[in-house]
Amino acid sequence: MSRILLTCVLVLCAAGCGGSDLPELGTVYGKVTLGGQPVSEAIVNFLPVTPGRPSTAETDADGYFELVYLPDVEGAVVGEHVVTIERIVTTELDNLPDDPAEMTAEERAALEASKPLPVAASDGSMKKTVKSGSNEINIEL
Repeated sequence: MSRILLTCVLVLCAAGCGGSDLPELGTVYGKVTLGGQPVSEAIVNFLPVTPGRPSTAETDADGYFELVYLPDVEGAVVGEHVVTIERIVTTELDNLPDDPAEMTAEERAALEASKPLPVAASDGSMKKTVKSGSNEINIEL
């Protein structure tokens, strides 16, 4: 009998430990562009204005991102956020030839994609609001 009671208690505790401690989240996806061109290999950060955990994402080759709140939890806290975007620095860029004429087309494209982003991408001036539910938030730099 005590095993059954212990099992019931453990099941109830596990059920209560699920997502109940999470704040209200909205799913957030979109595209980051610069001059109409996708910004690939960049980190998108949504930092809530009110106290709370930030959400992040990495852009793909098309500039597309989907925010993650925790490793297995998508989204961002509902409310206003300061948004920052920063390029991912890779070691491959350190090994490029100094003369662009010696670069392959792929290497030139990687160099072009690594150019610095505008100051507004990281100065904290960009703000976006996350609402409950699904949010498409496209960011033009």
